[in-house]
Amino acid sequence: MSKLNLNDEKLQEWMDDYVEKNKFNGCSLSIADVEGNTLLDIASGHADKEKTKEFNSLSIVRIFSMTKAIVSMCLLQLLRDKKINVKDTLDYYFDNYSNCFALIKNAKDLTELEKTKAPSIYQLLNHTSGLSYFFNDDLIGREYLKESLTATPDNYNLSVFADKISRLPLSFKPGSRWNYSVGIDIAGRLIEIISGEPLDVYLRRNLLDPLDMKDTEFFLPKTKIDRFTDCFFYNEMQENFLPLVKQYENFYYQKDEVTNFSGGSGLLSTGRDYLKFASLLLNGGKYNNTKIFEDDVMNSIRVNSLHRDIASIGVKTFAQMPTTGMGHSLAGSVITNPNPDFTSSLGDFGWGGMASNYFWIDFKKGYTAVFMTQLLPSASYPNRKELKKLVHQSLH
Repeated sequence: MSKLNLNDEKLQEWMDDYVEKNKFNGCSLSIADVEGNTLLDIASGHADKEKTKEFNSLSIVRIFSMTKAIVSMCLLQLLRDKKINVKDTLDYYFDNYSNCFALIKNAKDLTELEKTKAPSIYQLLNHTSGLSYFFNDDLIGREYLKESLTATPDNYNLSVFADKISRLPLSFKPGSRWNYSVGIDIAGRLIEIISGEPLDVYLRRNLLDPLDMKDTEFFLPKTKIDRFTDCFFYNEMQENFLPLVKQYENFYYQKDEVTNFSGGSGLLSTGRDYLKFASLLLNGGKYNNTKIFEDDVMNSIRVNSLHRDIASIGVKTFAQMPTTGMGHSLAGSVITNPNPDFTSSLGDFGWGGMASNYFWIDFKKGYTAVFMTQLLPSASYPNRKELKKLVHQSLH
């Protein structure tokens, strides 16, 4: 593969523009090639409200749903090691799913149910399980909110959270639709059940330590609090996202405060740390000649696990990215048919987080990019598609 060159001038201008217009308080962009060379490490703005600390790739941020790719990959490898089929259903692990119900199509309330087969691990990982999220505008999502099932760091613990979720009906029959959900929180609980270890311990031993990701964890040590970024919220945020303000504005991830190791949204990290994980995936699951993810695990995240694209069985856009031509593997999005409105190469893999952060891997061109910031929610601005287009234009 030929060496990549990157013109960073327009990328810096784009980031500075977002900061100068008070869209983002601060942000960073890190890009590496397939050989592990850092092509770019730039930043703009500040990490704190007072604007006394510069934002950079060592700033510690709430990565929210970028936790999902890490947990999904670790579960897939664990299933492989234990020879567990990804198509196995959840009734084997959770008693409540032995008698599983889903809402009927166009149900008006939670009493309109039909019996259904329990979701599979496969469906958990690709968001076709029938689960939901408290901020989704559907009957089950609103019930999650009513019962405070928000997967926040200080809300229950992973075992109790999974039990409470499994007591509620599904939004639809598993496999029939795509609906963004707490499925990866349940996947995190599966890691605990299968491995016999708490999720934080398992991730540390099997991925974070081998990659030397010292700043990626569910807690914020007191020695690192000076690098922790403030959380910002879009001033025209929709009402269903308002609970996020109360949950995250003044939460500082002290060890005695964190009870729930949310597999879907709980990790803190930095741009530089997350670039190590993204580079691992870009390099076929290998780091410093050590194979962390086997080839069949890597293959399962590079292909679409849905029968079609997300737009045809779920939402038409996600965080202002069109989902036409975007499928979902077992760990994140995968481009099945590049869309002119979302500059991509065929087979691009990636995902983002609630605070507008985002990463992607272009296997065809041979690079990965990690963008970090802290503005909730992720649909506030079209920064993901703007940035991806600019990076493509800057490569030569």
